[in-house]
Amino acid sequence: MINERDIAEKFSPIWKQSFPFLTPNFIRMVNGTQLTEVNRISIPSLQKARYDIVSEIAFTLSEQVITTKQKLKTVLSDNKTLLNTTKEVASKIWKNGNYKEEDLILTKVEINEIEKISNNTLEFINKQNSENIIFRPTLKGYGFIPNLEADLLIDNTIVEIKTVNRNFKNSDLKQLLIYFALKQMSDKTNWEFGQLYNPRSGLAFKFELNELISKISGGKSQSEAFESLLNGLVREVQIDSKF
Repeated sequence: MINERDIAEKFSPIWKQSFPFLTPNFIRMVNGTQLTEVNRISIPSLQKARYDIVSEIAFTLSEQVITTKQKLKTVLSDNKTLLNTTKEVASKIWKNGNYKEEDLILTKVEINEIEKISNNTLEFINKQNSENIIFRPTLKGYGFIPNLEADLLIDNTIVEIKTVNRNFKNSDLKQLLIYFALKQMSDKTNWEFGQLYNPRSGLAFKFELNELISKISGGKSQSEAFESLLNGLVREVQIDSKF
């Protein structure tokens, strides 16, 4: 099944048609001049840690801390809870079930990295000064696009968390645009802001939706731009399916 990452990284002609000014230079400008420092401690990825499961467990533990109002240290020191969380995350990211029981054992390096990433993520959330926090908000699908799950909704800002050892990419921003497009088509309204956040670098990019759409679409309205994007994607898939 296709997901938002696939859509963000493929269908270049459709993206270019709907958002012609979402170019490499645009994201280079974002990374160079538009980022805000959220965390003072950056966390470079370690070769000894498994990148995918560390990132997902850190986000899941951050969710548990916020929703249960426990301390992170308390959650991390509960071996049963940590193992259950690891099993839950493993079943999501290794969907073919191709892993062994020993793969569920976290090393000290990995647990240390999970704690650091969770601490940065919690600091980011706390700095938003909001009680209205929704983890994993769901979005209604459109055409061939299935129902999707975003990372975070904080008040009127949809947040995509990228726990990566690199700068933000156009595809990161496109992933957020897909969420906005689905929201626009299903509810005929939208969130006011979007935000990319990287807990490894401690940097974030927040934007006002109307302003961003105007810049990267060449002056289209939100509804025009998102309708063009989704209908273009659906047409492209329908054409491909005929051959």
